[in-house]
Amino acid sequence: MSKRRLFRWPARRTAALGILALLVTSVLSWLICGGDSYDPQPGMSSFGPTSAPASLSGTPEEYFNPIHEQLSDITKTYDNATSEIGLVLAATRAEDLTWLLDYCNDHGTIPFIYSTDVEPAPNLLVPYTIRGREATAYLSFIVEFYNQLPKYTIFIHSNYDQWHNDLFGPHTGPALRNLRLEAVDAQGYVNLRCEHDPGCPTSVHPWSPTQIDIENDDIRAFFPQVYQTLLNVPAKKVPEHIGNVCCGQFAVSRQRILERPRSDYERMLRWADETELTDSFGVGWVYEKIWHIIFGMDEIYCPRYEQCRCDAYGWCGPLASGETLQAVRANPGSTMGPSF
Repeated sequence: MSKRRLFRWPARRTAALGILALLVTSVLSWLICGGDSYDPQPGMSSFGPTSAPASLSGTPEEYFNPIHEQLSDITKTYDNATSEIGLVLAATRAEDLTWLLDYCNDHGTIPFIYSTDVEPAPNLLVPYTIRGREATAYLSFIVEFYNQLPKYTIFIHSNYDQWHNDLFGPHTGPALRNLRLEAVDAQGYVNLRCEHDPGCPTSVHPWSPTQIDIENDDIRAFFPQVYQTLLNVPAKKVPEHIGNVCCGQFAVSRQRILERPRSDYERMLRWADETELTDSFGVGWVYEKIWHIIFGMDEIYCPRYEQCRCDAYGWCGPLASGETLQAVRANPGSTMGPSF
């Protein structure tokens, strides 16, 4: 009967050589594969990343969107010295942005698309927070690109069809194609919508919340406090009434954005992320009520419908009354802006 072959530990010298070989192999593998496999793009200093994290749950194929990739390639060509117009919007990984790709290719416009997914979508920029949806995407863009803004920034929703669009039907493309940039030069801020309902003549009464708002702890009941925080003003500067053309699609000149210091927009972002007074929807609602004030317009900003149509899109008449309006024109020598 044969003897059982017993396991024997290797000699010390053999074991040492084996361990050394294993260490050398590990180090070489680390160097070849890369010890730091994720090289993020420059972020917004302390305000968070601007590119998606390296690892997401799920396969790359699950999240890959070829349209988003092509739009991202256009974004990477941005140079504020040569790129005149930027389109800023928020989107999810599932949204079809074919219309935006076609528009940017046809008009030489640069898209800045911020992901609103909890796990940021590949090829999209990442906002400081997703609370407030497009509101914080807009503010994240301003903070991130404050020192290299395009001459004109147009903030829009991602869906091609929007009930907010009025003059050219629900499509966003025709509104963008017909927008008079001279009006943006002249006024600093131009809402893409002219219809007064909803929002005008007034829609918020900061000092007069309803009893229902108070009982429900609705954000309207805290509006004076919120207004003071966001605009950095004392209580006496909070208006009695606020009114504006709805909603969250507008164009702003670089000069007008720069009228406020970057720290103002950073403060607005922090509030959106940290406030416990309302939820994500409420954050977005607050900003829709005060975008025009943030960018230097009067607390009640409800321009005459026909004049808005003329200024923003050159549709000046003759009106049914026989009147023909004059579109606003920029004064090349004017450097006047709001005093914040």
